[in-house]
Amino acid sequence: MKYLLLLSLGFFTLLASDAFITPSELKNSLKDKNIIIIDVADDTIYKTSHIKGAINSDVTKFINQDPQNIYSLMNSPEIIQKELRLLGINQDSKVIIYSHNTNKGVLHSSYLAFILLFSGFDNITILDGGYMAWIFEHELLTSSIVPDAKDIGNIVVKPNKYLLVSRDKVQDNLASTLMLDARSSQMYYGTERSEKVASIGHISYSKSSFYKDKFLRDGLLRDQSELDEIYIYGYGLKSSDHVIVYADNALNASMEFYILYKHMGFKNTKLYEASLLEWGNALNLPMTRFKWE
Repeated sequence: MKYLLLLSLGFFTLLASDAFITPSELKNSLKDKNIIIIDVADDTIYKTSHIKGAINSDVTKFINQDPQNIYSLMNSPEIIQKELRLLGINQDSKVIIYSHNTNKGVLHSSYLAFILLFSGFDNITILDGGYMAWIFEHELLTSSIVPDAKDIGNIVVKPNKYLLVSRDKVQDNLASTLMLDARSSQMYYGTERSEKVASIGHISYSKSSFYKDKFLRDGLLRDQSELDEIYIYGYGLKSSDHVIVYADNALNASMEFYILYKHMGFKNTKLYEASLLEWGNALNLPMTRFKWE
């Protein structure tokens, strides 16, 4: 039965857009004039060493920094479009994002990818294994020289609000829609507390799905067969299923969302943007502790 389930959905996952690119594939694409390589590391790390031709992006610019934005929601479409154009992104660009393999960097890469998807831009991929994988294979193709600024891009942001879900929608679908908690199992179970979240544990009825478990220790994405085991057999997901992903905030939920939506091809996946910064601080909403669901 397990084999038949995986086999029946195997063709579906093969059709999903390739969300991750290998170092060799990137090397073979470097001469493509439409490629924009984005390094999401801190400025000092980027200036020390980066992939030749890569530009740097401060991903926090896409988050509204107003002190009243207590849920760490994204900036307005107008500001997002301005920042994406400053990166030189055009409608026909091919964007490749990578991190320097820190936990923060990995999530910054997926959050930028999410921002692009929300903006209606789909030609995105993340470098599998990040900068360390690139150095291992192509150490000579690195630089500390900051490239010239790119021309202002012409990307037009068309917000895809279908990718987001509100607190009310989550509440209305608690027991009927699969919800995945992208935080660590300790935070899900309630032996550790999420920063800035009053309640401990997880949204009731949700399941634990720590984003880091989808990667090997060297930062490479797990094989497709293993991801199928996790999502298709483990959670029983079908291509038409609706899934809600959350964490303590959208940035920390973004990699789990990206893998499901972009790599696995589950296009009915939504991100609860306010996540536990909203839900876990509204003390009248159901949270569960010390229970695996």
